[in-house]
Amino acid sequence: MELRKFFNLFWRRKLILLITTLVTVIAAGIGTRYMTPLYKASTVLRVAVSTSGMLNYQDYLYTDRLMNTYVEIAQSEPVAQELSMRLLLARRPAIAVRIIPNTELIEVTVKDTNPTLAAKEANTLAEILIAQENQLYTGGGKKTTDVLQAQLSTVQADMEQTRQEYERLLAQTPPAPDNAEATRELLSLKQTNYASLLAQYEQARFREEIQASMVTVWQTADVPQEPSSPNPLLNYALGIIVGLLGGMGLVVAFENVDTTLYSTADIEAATGRTALARIPRGNKKQISYLQRDFSPMAEAFRNLGTMLHQRHGGDAGKAVLVMSAQPSQGKSTVVCHLAASLAEIGKSIIVVDCDTRIPRLHTLFRIPNDCGLVEVLEGKIPVEEAIRGTFYEGVNALTSGSPPLHPAQVLGSPQMNKLIALLKRRYDYVLLDSPALLAVADVAALRPHADFLIMVVRRGHARREAMRAAGNFLGEANTQPVYLIVNYAESSDSYGYYQYRPKSSSLSVPLEETLTPGKRPEEQQVAEPHKEPA
Repeated sequence: MELRKFFNLFWRRKLILLITTLVTVIAAGIGTRYMTPLYKASTVLRVAVSTSGMLNYQDYLYTDRLMNTYVEIAQSEPVAQELSMRLLLARRPAIAVRIIPNTELIEVTVKDTNPTLAAKEANTLAEILIAQENQLYTGGGKKTTDVLQAQLSTVQADMEQTRQEYERLLAQTPPAPDNAEATRELLSLKQTNYASLLAQYEQARFREEIQASMVTVWQTADVPQEPSSPNPLLNYALGIIVGLLGGMGLVVAFENVDTTLYSTADIEAATGRTALARIPRGNKKQISYLQRDFSPMAEAFRNLGTMLHQRHGGDAGKAVLVMSAQPSQGKSTVVCHLAASLAEIGKSIIVVDCDTRIPRLHTLFRIPNDCGLVEVLEGKIPVEEAIRGTFYEGVNALTSGSPPLHPAQVLGSPQMNKLIALLKRRYDYVLLDSPALLAVADVAALRPHADFLIMVVRRGHARREAMRAAGNFLGEANTQPVYLIVNYAESSDSYGYYQYRPKSSSLSVPLEETLTPGKRPEEQQVAEPHKEPA
């Protein structure tokens, strides 16, 4: 599907998008209002993994493992239990630990509904982690210094015993030089061993002192002044995003089940016909004052009247059946404006309201409907008395009259055939306004009287299944030309480019003022029809 079609789809269903987004935002607002505020406090720890500043690859690996070890320990269950015991907490606090990239820093964060307690929990957790340092390096066993201290004590005692033995040998009588020399060498060896152990002990003690200060508090947690959650702006933004996404999903779902035809191309595909005319939507003023209007809608009707006359104009009059598959397609309005456009090119026109069930022409022309077509067919009045003039120059009208008992039977009667033949001899064009095709059988009764048919389809209102049913009807015994007119068609930039704007102010006079003063529309003079041939 093209990007423009997507845009038109969502613009057409913008109400769904708007309502879905609005409901989601309102829900987000209500949820934000009733959410318990949480306060976040953070303590930053520094893990000094090197004192020389020189690290090799192995040191980097060790540093990474060490930092991640502290992260896991801080989030472990034993640490959480110890924290709860120290602060007498009723529930486990929410703890989050992260390594600050490219640093030796670890951020420990605690969330709580009490801001003071949140800061206290974060600082206490840091103390627990520092206290865990000894266990981390020794695994809970003896320290290296303790082991070396025990060895030094043993070696020192043994060395002191050897020294005493050496001094005894030197002082005895008679002297024993061989034994004294052997004892002296043994004493020297033990002194060397003692010195080596003492050096190892000093190194171990120094290393433990360094390790004891590897984890330090870099920044203590302060009492937060504002809650970290909920975040109203973030919640509203998420509500808008979720609402738009949900609305788009609903739009696609509705589009899949909706059979309404929203474009001229869809209407042409459903009917299997190319539109002869595309009538754009007009405002109320343009609909009422067509003969004095040069809007895109008026020009489209003029173009339609010209094309129809070029195709079917001649000496004999033509009967045109204007129909629609469904109600509310704008069929009666098309009849009125088509009559006006044909009258503008000098043709005599009569419109006949054959919709005896829900007549509309008398309302559009502002003329009474006390008698009309039905009375003429029943022989109650002559046709000359039933024909009335309209405010369109060159256009007369025959209203429907009283509703008959059997409309389809009346419209298909021989009297109707004779009447249409009479009107065709008197007028250039006889426009028949009919009921909806699929609603009643009246159109089937009127069809034999017409020379060609006009199917009016309103874009954005007609449905695909109705168009298919109408196509099946029109395809049966298709001996008459059928023309498709799309009402409420898409606007085109070319409509306004050639729009004519007359300078004369007389063309802007309302149609009601073109009637003879002091007379009602029905009292106006009937346009002179063609004379019947002798």
